[in-house]
Amino acid sequence: MTRRRHGRRLASLAAVLAIFTAIFASNVPTPLYAVWQVHWEFTSTALTAVFAVYVVGVIAMLPTIGALSDVAGRREVLVPGLLCIAAAGVVFAVATNIYWLGAGRLLTGVGTGIVTGTATAALVELDPDNNWVRAAAISALTFTAGATAGPLFSSALLHLGLWPLVTPFVVVGLLALTTAVLLVSVRWPRRIGRRRPDFRLRDWRPTRLSVPRPILGSFLFAGAAMCLSWSAGSLYASLGPSLATELVAIDNRALAGLYAAAFQLVAGIGQFTARRQEPRQTLLFGPVLLAAGMTICVTGIVLISPLIFAVGTVTTAFGAGVTAIGAVATVSREAPADRRGEIVSSFYVLAYLTMASVVLGVGSASDWIGLRQTMVGLGGLTLLAAGMVIAVGLRSGRVGVRRPAQPAADRNNSRQPEA
Repeated sequence: MTRRRHGRRLASLAAVLAIFTAIFASNVPTPLYAVWQVHWEFTSTALTAVFAVYVVGVIAMLPTIGALSDVAGRREVLVPGLLCIAAAGVVFAVATNIYWLGAGRLLTGVGTGIVTGTATAALVELDPDNNWVRAAAISALTFTAGATAGPLFSSALLHLGLWPLVTPFVVVGLLALTTAVLLVSVRWPRRIGRRRPDFRLRDWRPTRLSVPRPILGSFLFAGAAMCLSWSAGSLYASLGPSLATELVAIDNRALAGLYAAAFQLVAGIGQFTARRQEPRQTLLFGPVLLAAGMTICVTGIVLISPLIFAVGTVTTAFGAGVTAIGAVATVSREAPADRRGEIVSSFYVLAYLTMASVVLGVGSASDWIGLRQTMVGLGGLTLLAAGMVIAVGLRSGRVGVRRPAQPAADRNNSRQPEA
């Protein structure tokens, strides 16, 4: 029994390391985009296109990998995903132009799309009590740790001058390979995430993405809220350091990279804080905080104040985290159990597509009218979008300060448990 428990713990550790490695690799380039842009003299549109290529890789995997790992085995799917991330690290480390960066981001997206969902499913199965809430909390904390550690690490290397365009990606490759070796060598519990004996790759088909009509309204509302949240996050992940250096007069690129790390950390704190709240409350307060934060950010940009911009960044991040947790909870709750994976995958495809579109739009607009004017315009659009989400939510009864009134019959049933 002790050996079996020890094996589960090691397997769980390997799954956690896989998630951390994928998210760390996805975020470690953030403070370096502006450095590459100066070295190779490419436009903001090209910079955001490099960031958006990552989305192509993730979306290509979302409809396929979840169902594939159910039958091919969790470990058998995780190891190739980690090898993709290791290969991405090599591509970034030897990059000599923007096309290498695009290839590295694409490989990172493919690897992340493979690893994150599969490793999260493995965590649920490896939990001794099959406690999906605990497994989801561990996964969310690991996401936050990886998303924060990535920009922090590359910012520190920028500050210290320790080959910042090479060292982070050597570490990414080593992390990915070490985790893959751990996955292969660890004793995986029987009957948990194993390859099915009757599995044949030629007979397997990707998951079909669709949304049942009865929950389409809730799906679109939660999707709009999620897109609002992720749009803010993608802005900081792609252009956060550029905003700090070009718009609020922060000359130190290492310090500018901390804005991206702070956003990820505070967004994770927001999700953790709001995890027990009703979605109808988080989807009201989250967009309000996000809109207020963007307004403060724009004020900091207009006044060229790093302090005001920092306050706005923290407020926006907290609002984005609260909004995201409410949106995910809404979709997960409304989706029928037998189609939840398909619907949640569709939900994330929508969010990723919006994220890429917003980033590309901001990059193109900044080349056309300037980054400062673009950010002022984006602040106005964010206020409008948040206002529409709140208005639609209030009108439809999907958001509110109080919980919805419970019908009398339901109240009686809740007091009188069935015999």
